[in-house]
Amino acid sequence: MTVRAVGCDEPYRTRFTAGAHAGLADTRKGGVGGSAGWRPHELLEAALATCMTITARMAMEGLGVSDPRVAVSVRLERAPAATIVRYRLSLDPHLDDAQRAAVITRVERSPVVRTLQLPVAIADDDAVADPATASSYHHDRPER
Repeated sequence: MTVRAVGCDEPYRTRFTAGAHAGLADTRKGGVGGSAGWRPHELLEAALATCMTITARMAMEGLGVSDPRVAVSVRLERAPAATIVRYRLSLDPHLDDAQRAAVITRVERSPVVRTLQLPVAIADDDAVADPATASSYHHDRPER
């Protein structure tokens, strides 16, 4: 599925859709813009936190836990040399150490975690036919 984003009339406000689902993003920069929606990095954090939550719940169900309750909070710490993703995992009912370790192992191998651990290439669909020739974005790439 493709996510499509379209800028609104208000500065920086952006409506995005994925199939039948829609959301709103916004940011404020230099006194311009607003806070009518999620900031772009919050969307990234939300994607990671939701994937980790779903994965933890599946792992708990696989351990035989009925009606598992899971919460994950995620925070990005951006620095020039690296981005650190900090997360906090809350599980109910509480598990013994071995069960908790098994859930954490699954969470740390969840699909979005694995995606973020790979190099990322940004490619214009119209201009670049071969992903190998796309620009790679790294944490140390100068901002434009």
